Amino acid sequence: MSPAAARILTIVAASALAFDGTALLGLGVWKGRVGAILAGVVFLVSSGLVLFYWRWYRRRLEDLAAARRALSDEAREIQRLLRER
Repeated sequence: MSPAAARILTIVAASALAFDGTALLGLGVWKGRVGAILAGVVFLVSSGLVLFYWRWYRRRLEDLAAARRALSDEAREIQRLLRER
């Protein structure tokens, strides 16, 4: 999956959770329902966690890409050394 598509899907998921959380929270406050208020808060926190996890995931992918580049450079250096023999 391309980074742009992953970004769009993450934003859509976080937005949907935030909208649902806000609607539930508002409805819970308006109707005086504690369960709806708690569900709204859970949805809003989940929205934040989706964004937090996505940023963490992107950093891990960048770390993996850097490690792959380093390994590739090292393999090329070993091949060069073997050819010189």
